[in-house]
Amino acid sequence: MAMVKLLVADDEQKICKLLESFFSERGFSVLLAHDGQSALAIIRKERPHLVFLDLHMPDLNGLDVLKAAREFDNTIKVIIITAIEDEATMQKAKSLGAADYVIKPFSLEYLKEEVLMKVSTSLYEDLRVANEELKRSLEEMRQVTRGIVAAFSKVISKIDPHYTHEHVSRSVEYAAKIIARLRETGILVTEMPEEALLAGILLHDVGKIFTPKEILFKPGPLSDEEWKIMRCHPVDGAEILEQIAGLKEMAKIVRYHQEAYDGSGYPEGLKGEQIPIGARIAAAVDAFDAMITDRPYRKGMKIEEAINELKRNRGTQFDPHVVDAIISLYEEGNLKPAQLPEPGHAANVNLPQPSDPTSPRNPSPKT
Repeated sequence: MAMVKLLVADDEQKICKLLESFFSERGFSVLLAHDGQSALAIIRKERPHLVFLDLHMPDLNGLDVLKAAREFDNTIKVIIITAIEDEATMQKAKSLGAADYVIKPFSLEYLKEEVLMKVSTSLYEDLRVANEELKRSLEEMRQVTRGIVAAFSKVISKIDPHYTHEHVSRSVEYAAKIIARLRETGILVTEMPEEALLAGILLHDVGKIFTPKEILFKPGPLSDEEWKIMRCHPVDGAEILEQIAGLKEMAKIVRYHQEAYDGSGYPEGLKGEQIPIGARIAAAVDAFDAMITDRPYRKGMKIEEAINELKRNRGTQFDPHVVDAIISLYEEGNLKPAQLPEPGHAANVNLPQPSDPTSPRNPSPKT
């Protein structure tokens, strides 16, 4: 950590030595000046963090030094040294940017109880203010991000018949549990905040804004040409979010949520850990919820059957670690969310064929 640099500018040698000794013992790097010109030269050359400045010095008085120093660098803190508490002079000094003042001569007790506190306040007040402003800015950015996510989510819900409130609630709940489990086991190591991960997973289908409704609403299998159009939605969605600087990491989740762990997915055929972890989670969560949810043309699977389908596609379509997290949560009884739909009876479930858009290779209808 860099040492705090402090300048004592006073024509009284005794004052300089006293402050030098006191602050050097406390880890400060102390510079000395005995006239105004020297003080200003040191300020320009050394750029101290804080200056103790006497108002009455040869060559250049303290107020002139203060004014020139603040014009040179207004981040330098200045504490005035004065023998007389002259209210008018102190007000003028403060109007020129002085942070505080101290009264000489100094006793050791005064140095410890008053001067040191004023130094700390002067040095760190800006840091505290900046920290508060940063916190406010971050919270405002989070609010903006939440608003953008909510707005896009609303748009998707108006377009995609499968993007219901219940689906969103379940998907986010599954994803949050999976993320927590992967963090617990040390598998998930990312600087991306959980909120951003969940938002990316939530918005993975935002590109369907551009998909024709006749394709989204088609109850049966899609034609080759329709699949070609449908497969544009990950890139379309990513390109929307990439226009917003703060959502670029989320955009990666959207772009790659249709990639498969074995490299057989789209749009780029990424494989394994080349695929962002959020996209790998989104793929498994979306497939799982699609399999257990009733559709107009089929009953939802029992949860046990959906788990078996995830196992069957472990390491091919889905990340093995994500599948293992889902299985462990299921076995512990911690997977079922509050709004889980009632599963269809096993006798009514026709396991989809590879050409069916509900196939475990693409378990979410029109995904």
